Amino acid sequence: MTRNAREFIDQHEGELAGALPAPVLEDFRKAVADLIGILPHEQFDSWFGEGLTLARHSLRSWEAAGEYFRVSPLVVQVLNFAAFQNWSRCGRELVEQSSVIASSFFRASPGVVRYLAGWQIADWTALGQRLYKSTWKSISLASQYYQTSPALLGSLSLEELRYLVDLLDRLSERSYDMAAAVLEAAPATMSTLERADRGPFLSFASVIAESNWADARLFFEGGPALLNQISPADRGRFLKLTSNMARAGDRQMFPYFAESAAAMGRSTDEHHSTLLEMAEELAPHSPAAALEFLKSTPEVLDVIRHQDLSAWHAEGRRILEASPEGGEAYFKLESGRGEDMIESLSARLDLTRVSEVLRLYCKALTGVRVSIQPSSTLAEKGVGWVSESLPSTEGTAIFLPGSVERHQDKDSNFIVYKVFATHQAAHLEFGSFDFAFDRPGGVFETTRERPAASRRRPPAAAGDDGADGALTDMELLFDLFANRKLASDIFTAVEDTRVDAAVAREYGGILPPYRAMQGDELDVRPPINEMPMLQSLVENLIRASLSGYDQISFPHKHRAIMHQALEWLDMVKRPEARVEDSAEATLRIYKVFTSVRNVTPGSADELDWEGLEMESPPDGTPVPTEDEGEAVQGLSPADSDGDEAPYESPQAVGFRGEFKPELVQLLARLRDSGQDAGDAGQGQLTPEQLKELLEKSVEINVSTSEGDLSSTVGMFVENLMKEAQAEQARKEMPPGSSTDGDSTGEEPGAESLIDEPAMFFYDEWDFRAGDYRPRWCRLLERLIEEGEPDFFENALIEHAGLVYQTRKQFELMKPEMFRKIKQLPDGEDIDLDAAIEFLIDRKQGQAASDKIYWRRNKIERDVAVAFLLDMSASTDEEIEKRRPSAADDVDFDDDPRKYVTWWIRRQAQAQSHHGPTVKRIIDLEKESIVLLIKALETIGDAYGIYGFSGYGRDNVEFYVIKGLEETFSDRIKRRLDKITPIRSTRMGPAIRHAVAKLDAHDARVKILFLLSDGRPQDHGYGRDRTEKEYAIHDTKAALLEAKRQGVIPFCLTVDRSGHDYLRVMCQDIGYEVVSDIESLPSRLPALYRRLTE
Repeated sequence: MTRNAREFIDQHEGELAGALPAPVLEDFRKAVADLIGILPHEQFDSWFGEGLTLARHSLRSWEAAGEYFRVSPLVVQVLNFAAFQNWSRCGRELVEQSSVIASSFFRASPGVVRYLAGWQIADWTALGQRLYKSTWKSISLASQYYQTSPALLGSLSLEELRYLVDLLDRLSERSYDMAAAVLEAAPATMSTLERADRGPFLSFASVIAESNWADARLFFEGGPALLNQISPADRGRFLKLTSNMARAGDRQMFPYFAESAAAMGRSTDEHHSTLLEMAEELAPHSPAAALEFLKSTPEVLDVIRHQDLSAWHAEGRRILEASPEGGEAYFKLESGRGEDMIESLSARLDLTRVSEVLRLYCKALTGVRVSIQPSSTLAEKGVGWVSESLPSTEGTAIFLPGSVERHQDKDSNFIVYKVFATHQAAHLEFGSFDFAFDRPGGVFETTRERPAASRRRPPAAAGDDGADGALTDMELLFDLFANRKLASDIFTAVEDTRVDAAVAREYGGILPPYRAMQGDELDVRPPINEMPMLQSLVENLIRASLSGYDQISFPHKHRAIMHQALEWLDMVKRPEARVEDSAEATLRIYKVFTSVRNVTPGSADELDWEGLEMESPPDGTPVPTEDEGEAVQGLSPADSDGDEAPYESPQAVGFRGEFKPELVQLLARLRDSGQDAGDAGQGQLTPEQLKELLEKSVEINVSTSEGDLSSTVGMFVENLMKEAQAEQARKEMPPGSSTDGDSTGEEPGAESLIDEPAMFFYDEWDFRAGDYRPRWCRLLERLIEEGEPDFFENALIEHAGLVYQTRKQFELMKPEMFRKIKQLPDGEDIDLDAAIEFLIDRKQGQAASDKIYWRRNKIERDVAVAFLLDMSASTDEEIEKRRPSAADDVDFDDDPRKYVTWWIRRQAQAQSHHGPTVKRIIDLEKESIVLLIKALETIGDAYGIYGFSGYGRDNVEFYVIKGLEETFSDRIKRRLDKITPIRSTRMGPAIRHAVAKLDAHDARVKILFLLSDGRPQDHGYGRDRTEKEYAIHDTKAALLEAKRQGVIPFCLTVDRSGHDYLRVMCQDIGYEVVSDIESLPSRLPALYRRLTE
C-alpha cells in the first residue's frame, strides 16, 4: 500500500467506521490501494463520495456500499470514468429501492461490463428495475436477475435480454416461483441454442407466457430438445413463424409448438425449408391452420408422395382463404374434402372431380348456363365428333377429356382443364358459331357474295324439297371455296386467333397459363420445312395464332404472301373484330395461298427458307380495301417444279380441340326446327338436305373403309335428328336438383336384436368450415332394456277417452280398395245429397257449389314412420302448472355437475309446491307414443320407435324400442317402460341413423318424426360450451339429407322457446311447438294423421 493510500485511509476511514462492518472496511482499504494511483485526485474523491453516500443511505445500505468498494477496481478497468460514474449513479438509484438489489447489481457488475458498452449500463439496470414491485418476492427476482446477468449476457444481446425480462415480468404477475425457475434455467437453456435462435426462442416464450403462463417453464426445459429436431438452418425461421402465429392466435401454444416440432422431426432436414415456406403462406390467413399443417404433414406424407404435398397444401390454402374454419378442418384432417383429396391425390385429375367448378367458371365467363361433360359423351352420340381426348363444344355444352395427366400434380392438370374450358367458353362467348353470311364484320370490308343458286333465299328458309340452298350460314361460306378442307383449316386458325385475342383482353387472370399452354403446343409442332408447301403456309398461321412468330419459317420466294397473310391475321385481334371478319380474312388468305402449288419438300428444288426473326406480327403497309385478292396476285411465282401432293391438314392444336362451326350451326338449326309449332314444313329440315350437307362437309370424317358412304352418312343423319330431339326434350324438362350421394354411415339394414351394441360412423356438418367432418361420430345402437308392462296399460287407462277418439279418427284412414270421394266437379255419378243442396241453394238465390259428383278412388296406404325420441337428461324436468319464469331457462353447458345441482333443486321445489308425484316431460312423450301405437296398429302403417342420447361424439347412444320390421308385442310394452332420461342431445347422427333405417325399408311414403324438449346440445357439439349454432346447423344438415333421400322429416318440441332455433334448424321442414305440454298426448296423433293423409 502506498503512502498516499495509507494517508487517505487514515484521514477518511473514520467517516465510514460507523457505517461499515470491519470486513467491509477491509474491502474499502483494498479499493483505495488499487485506485489511488490510477484515478486522478478529483475522480478519486468522486469515487469515495459515491461510496460514502451509499454507506450512509440506510441501515442496510452498507451491503451495497461494501460491494461497491469491492468491485470498483475491476469495473474501472473496463469503463472510462464517465461511464463509471453512470454505473455508480445506477447503483445509487437501486439503493433507493432496495439495498439487496443494489448489492446484487454491484456484485454482478464486473462480469457484466465486459459485454456492455458504457451507455448500455443504464439500460441493463432499468431491465432489472422493471422486475421490482415493492414486494419481497420482487426484490428476490430482481436480485436474481442481476446475479444471473453475467451468464445471460454471455449468450444474449441486450435486446434479447429484454425479451427475457418481458417474459419474467409476465410470469411474475402469475407466479414469482415460476419466474425464478425460468430465470434459473435460462443460462443453460440459452447456451444450448444457436446464436440466431435465441431471440426468436425468447420472443416465443414471452408469447407462451401470455397465452398460458404455466407452459413457459415446460418450454424452457423442453424447447431446445424440440428445436434440435429442426434442421439447424431452419430453427430460427421455425421459431419466428411459431412466434408470429402465437401472437395472432388465442390458443395453448406450447402443445402446438411441441407437436409441430416433433412432426417436422419426422421429415428429413432437406424438406424442412419447404414445409416452413408452405406454413408461412398459410399463417396470414390462419395461424392455427399453419400449425395444423405442420402437425399433419407426416401423416399425409405416409399416404402421398412428397411431390404431391404442394397440391394438397394448395387446395387447403384455397379453402382457407375462402373459410378459415374450413381450412383449419382441412389441415386437421377433419374435413371431407381433405380426406377425399388425400385419398385420391395423384397426378391424374378426373373431370368428375372438377366438372362443377368448371361449370360455374364457364357460366361466369359466358353468363349462360352451360354444362361440362366428358368428350366421350359427345363422341358416343355419333354426330360428327370422334375424339374422346380433345375438348370441344356443340353449342350448348362444353366437352372436355375425361381425365388429364399432362403434369405431375393435380393443380397443373386443373389449369389444363381450365385453359381447355376457357377456349371453348370463349367460342360461345365471342360468337364463333353466330356467323351470319349477310352481316358485315367490324374490321374488313365485306367481299363475300352468295352463289347464284343461293341468292334467292337465306339458309334458314330452305325448303324441304332439297333444292339448292344452304342449311346454315357456315355451309354457305364454305361453299365459296373449291378446297373446303383448306378453307376450314384457315378459318379455324383465324378464328382461334380472334378468340385467343379476346381471351387475353377479357380474361386476364387466365392469361399466364394460357400463354404457357400455347408455348407447350409450339414445342411439339412438327418441323415446318418437312411439310408440303401449302400445309407449311397454314402451319405458319397456326404458329402465329399461338404467338410463335419466332418459329415461323417459309421459302424466300413466298415472303410477300406470308407477310400479307400475317397482316390479315393480325387484324382479327382487334376488339371490334367479329366472326364475320374471320370469314373475310379466310377469303383473302385462301386466295393468296392457293396461288402456291402444294409441292412436297423432296420433289421441290432446294429452297431458301427464312424466318420472321421477330416475336410479334410483322409491320407492313396498310391492307388495301379494294379487292385484296387481286392486289396480291403475282406476289410470288407459282412453284413450277416438283410433284404436287393432295392437301392434308396440319397437326391439330391440342388445347383448342375440335372446332366444328358448320356442325354446330346445323345442330342449332335442327333444334330450332324442332321448336317450330306453326305452319307444317316451314323451317323443317329433311334427311335429304342433311345428307347433302354431310357428304360435302369436311367436319365429318367418313372413310370408305367404313362401308357404303351413303349408309354411313345416313347414320350421321339419324344421329343428328335424335340428338336435336333429345336436346329439345331436355330443355322442356324442369330443372332437377342433383344429389350428392355423400356417404353418411353404414347402412344398418334390418334391426339387430342382439345385446352387443352395433357400431356405426357418421359424418358431421361443420357449418363454419362448409364441409363434413368424415366419420366424426360413433353411434352405438343397442336394444333398450325391458321393464314392466304396467306403464303401457296404465297410460291406456288414464287416457281411455282419448284412446277411443284417436282410434275412431284413425279408422277413417284405414286402407280400403276403393273409397267414395264426394263433392267433385266431375265424376262417375251424381251425388244425390250434393245435388239436392245445389237445388235448394239455387232456389234461395244463394251461390251454389257445382261439386255434385262422386267417384271411387283406389287407395292403398304404404307408409313407414320412424319416431325418434329425445332421451336427454333435460326430459327429466317435471311438468309444472305455474307460469314459467326466467329462472326456468337454464343452460347446463353440457356440464353434468350443473345438471345434478339443478335437478336436486327442482326436486326440492316439487316436493314443497306440488307434492311428491309430478309428471315429467319424458312421461308425456311415452304416453303419446302409447296412444300412437294403438292408432297405428289400427291402420297398419309400419312404424319404428327409437330413442337417442349420449355424451360426446364417440358415444352417441341409439336405442331400439321397436324396429320397423318388428310386430307389436308385450316385449314392446315392456321396452316402453325403460325409456328414461340419460345424457345429452346430439341430434345429427341420431337423425342420420334413423333415416338410414327408413331408407332400407320399402315404403312409398317415409316419415321421420323427431320429438324433443329443446335444442340440440352435447359435449363437443361446437367450438365450446357456449356455442349453439354448430349443433343447430348439423341437425339442419341431417334433416336436409333426409329430404334428399325421400324421407319427410317433422320436428315436434315441447320447448316454449323452440321457435327461436327451429326457424333456423327446419326452415321449410315442418315443425310445431307444443306450448301446453300436457296436450302432447292429444297433439301427437293428430299431427301424424295430418302428415299421412
